[in-house]
Amino acid sequence: MEKNEVEPEKKPFSIGDKVHVKKTALLPTGFDGQVGKVYENSILIDIDPSTVAKARSEELHDLHGRVIVRFAEAKKIKA
Repeated sequence: MEKNEVEPEKKPFSIGDKVHVKKTALLPTGFDGQVGKVYENSILIDIDPSTVAKARSEELHDLHGRVIVRFAEAKKIKA
């Protein structure tokens, strides 16, 4: 690596990681899912529908099974 090259910053999540989100504005009951894409400060999560409360199934449908959250809102879980 050359002197003036900046080493890429390690992201806290990788594509395919299993995560848990305690709550979001649209899904306040929380959910689990899998990282589909990693952005600068957030991740796209493919939501596991079996982890969403039945009362929230309409919101899940409106989100098309995906949601973007900040890194701080998600926590890695064991697969």
